[in-house]
Amino acid sequence: MDEGNPRRRRGLGVVTPNACTECRKRRAKASCGDMPASLLLMCDGQVPCGRCSSIIGVECAYEIPMRQSKQNMRSEIESLKTQQRQNERILKALASDDDSANTIINQLRSGDHVEHIVDQLDRRAPTSSVGDENRRTTFTMPSHREAISNALQPAMDIQGSFAYVSGVRDTVNLESQNPGQSTGRLEETRGSISQDSMVSQYDDPMVWDPENIPVTQHSLPLIGTWHPSAGDVSSPGSSTLHARAHGQSTILGHPKDFTSSPQKHAEAGGTWTTVTSDLDFVEHLMTLYFCWEYPTFASLNKEHFLEGFKAGSTQHCSPLLVNSILALGCRFSNQPNARTDPENSNTAGDHFFTEAVRLLDLEENRHVLTTIQALGLLSIREASCSRSSDGLFFAGQSIRLAIEMGLHLENYGGNEMQQADYAVRSATFWGAFSLDQAWSLSIGRLPQFSKDLQLVTKPEIIDHIESSHWVPYTDDGAPLERSCIQPSNVRSVYKTFCELSEIVHATLYTLYSPGSTLTSKSLLVHYTKYLNWYASIPETLRLGQNFTPAVLFAHMYYHYAMILLFRPFIRLKITGSGVSPKDVCRQAANAISTLVNSYSKLYTLRRTPSFVPYYVLCASITHAVSFGVSKAAITVSEDSQQKKDSKMALQQGVDCLKEMTGCHGFATRAVDILRYLTGHWGLEFSVDEKSENTLDYKLAGRSSTSSMNQFCPNIGSLDMKNPLGPVGENENPLFWTFPLQGRPLLDVGPRLVSLGFTILP
Repeated sequence: MDEGNPRRRRGLGVVTPNACTECRKRRAKASCGDMPASLLLMCDGQVPCGRCSSIIGVECAYEIPMRQSKQNMRSEIESLKTQQRQNERILKALASDDDSANTIINQLRSGDHVEHIVDQLDRRAPTSSVGDENRRTTFTMPSHREAISNALQPAMDIQGSFAYVSGVRDTVNLESQNPGQSTGRLEETRGSISQDSMVSQYDDPMVWDPENIPVTQHSLPLIGTWHPSAGDVSSPGSSTLHARAHGQSTILGHPKDFTSSPQKHAEAGGTWTTVTSDLDFVEHLMTLYFCWEYPTFASLNKEHFLEGFKAGSTQHCSPLLVNSILALGCRFSNQPNARTDPENSNTAGDHFFTEAVRLLDLEENRHVLTTIQALGLLSIREASCSRSSDGLFFAGQSIRLAIEMGLHLENYGGNEMQQADYAVRSATFWGAFSLDQAWSLSIGRLPQFSKDLQLVTKPEIIDHIESSHWVPYTDDGAPLERSCIQPSNVRSVYKTFCELSEIVHATLYTLYSPGSTLTSKSLLVHYTKYLNWYASIPETLRLGQNFTPAVLFAHMYYHYAMILLFRPFIRLKITGSGVSPKDVCRQAANAISTLVNSYSKLYTLRRTPSFVPYYVLCASITHAVSFGVSKAAITVSEDSQQKKDSKMALQQGVDCLKEMTGCHGFATRAVDILRYLTGHWGLEFSVDEKSENTLDYKLAGRSSTSSMNQFCPNIGSLDMKNPLGPVGENENPLFWTFPLQGRPLLDVGPRLVSLGFTILP
C-alpha cells in the first residue's frame, strides 16, 4: 500500500527536526511530482547538510523555527522596552532640580552601566512621596528583576493576545443591526476597541501560545526569602518575631515592638474574641487576611477597622467581625492553634467560625455595618471550605441587609465624621455587591440587586494608602530582604474590581432575565464592555507594573467571567461575526492557567484568595472539553497539537488544585469533580488514584434545591446525556458539557437563526 503513495515514505537515517531551506524546497517539489523520488532523502541537520554538500552552487542555510523565532522576538522586545524605561528614568532625573543630575553625569562619564545607575536612583527615591513613581514596583537587584520578569512574562503576553481582539470589529454598530444579519466590514464607533489601540496600550503585542504554560514545580517563591512550609511556628524565635513585626507594621500600618511577649494583651480593645487571649496571634491572623485575601471582595475599610480595633471602638469593629476575619485568616496559617484538629488542615479557623456564628445568632438587630461586613467574610470562608450552600446564604444575607439599610444610596455628609462614615458605607455596599455577582456568575442565576437601581459612588483613591507597601507575610513573618518593593495600590484594585462587577451584574440580567430574549447582538455588546474594561484598567495595575496577589486575582476574575459568558454557546457560531465562543473560552482558560502558573512561581499556591480554586476548576473543565472535542481542527496535526496542549493544561490545573488543598477545602472537591467528569466523558486522562478523602459519588447529593450544593460532581444522566458524542434527534446539545452552570434563556428551536446563532457542524 505504501509503494503506491510515495508521500507516505520516509527516508532511512536520522530525521532532523529543522531541515535546511534547500532540502525543504526540494522535498516540496518532489512531493508534487516535479522531481524524482530519489531526492526525498532526509536532511541530516549538519552545516552544510550531506545533500547540499553534494550539489555544486547550493547554499545550505537554516531558518529559525517559528516558535523559537517568536520567543526571540519576545526577548528582544522586552529588552528594548527595558532599555527605554531606563533611559526615560535617567532623563527624568537629569531634568530634575535636585543634585542627582550631577551624580548621574559623573557616573556616565566614568562608564557606569545604565542599569546600575537606574537601580541606584530607585534605591535613593524617597519613600514618602506619593507620586506615580512611588506606585511602581522597584527591584533591589538586577537579577531579581530578571527572575520575576521571567515568571511574569507568560502572563504579560496575555495582555497583547490577539485572541480576545479578533472579531472585535464585528461587535460595533450592533444597535442598528438585526439579529442574524451579517456584519460585513464595519466602522468603529465610540466605546469599541480596535486591534491597533489594544496593542498600543499593552506591553506585548505577541500572540499567546500554549507553550507559555509549562508545568513546573517551585519549592521556593521568587518574592521574599521565606519557605512555604515552616517548621515549628508555634514557638517562634527572635528572628521570626522580628520578621513578623516587620510584616505586621507594613500591612497593618502601625509599628510593633520587636521584642513583645507572645502572650501580650491589648490595653484598649483586647483581642475581641473569647477563643484566645493572645493578641500577637490575633494580629498575626489578621495580617494574613489583609495580605492574601483583601481587598477584592472585602466589605470593610481596613483603616477604619484597625483604628476601631486598637481603640476598642465598636463603630467600625465588633467581636463578630473580628472572629470572621480570624476564621478566614486561619486558612493561610500552619500553626496548630489555627486549627481545632492540629493534624487536619480542613479544621483551620473552625473555632473562630463557630464563635462568629454564635454571635450572629445572638444579634437581635442585624442592620449594622459590621454585621454586613462579617457576613461577607463568612461567605468567602465557606467558599474556601467547599460549603457553597452556606456561602450563598451568607452572601445573600449580606447584600440584602445592605440594600435594606440603603447603602446603595448616595448619602454624603459634610463634616469629617460623616465623610468617614460615608467611605465605610460605600466600601460595605460594594464588597457585598461584588461578592453577590461572583456567586451569581458561578452558579448561573440573577443577582440579588435590581437591574436598574443607581449605585453609590465607589470609595475614593487616597494617595498615601495607594503607595503603602505590600509584603508577602506568612507564619515566618515577612522577609526583611525583599526581591522587590511593591506598592499595594489597594484602592485602585478595589475600584477597578468593582467596575468589573458592574459589568458582570449587567451580563447576568441579559443571560437569565425571565421573559427576555437573548440575541447575538446583546451577547457581543457585553463582550465589548469586558474588552473596554480590560483596556482601561490603570497602568499601575497592568501585569509587570504591579503583581500583588490582588492584582493577579482581578485578572483571573476577568478571564473567569469571559468563560462563563461564552461557554454555554461553545457549540454555536455567532452569525456574521469573527468572535468564536469556543475560541474565547479556550483562550480564557489558557489565560487563567498562565496567571496561576505565574502566581505559583512568585508566591506558591499555598496562600491564594478563596475563589482561585473555582477559577482553576472552570478553566480545567474547559481544557477537558477542548481535549475531548477537537473535531473542528483544520488538519490532523492541529487536532493532535490542540489535544496535547489541552491535556498539558488540564494536568497543570489538577496539580495546582492539589497544591491548594492545604488552605482551600474546595480544591479537594474540585479535583473530585475533574476526576468524575474525565471518567464520565471517557477521556484518556487519569487524575490519580482515589485517596481516603475522595468523595463517594454514590452518597453525594445532586445539585438541587434540597441540597443547594452547586458544585457536586454526582450529575444525573439527564444533565450529562452524551456530552461529547453526536447529537441525537430532538436533543438539546448546547449545555451538555457544563451542567454546573445555569442555562441562559435562549430559544434553541427554529428561532435560533433569527437570534443570530447557528449550531456548529
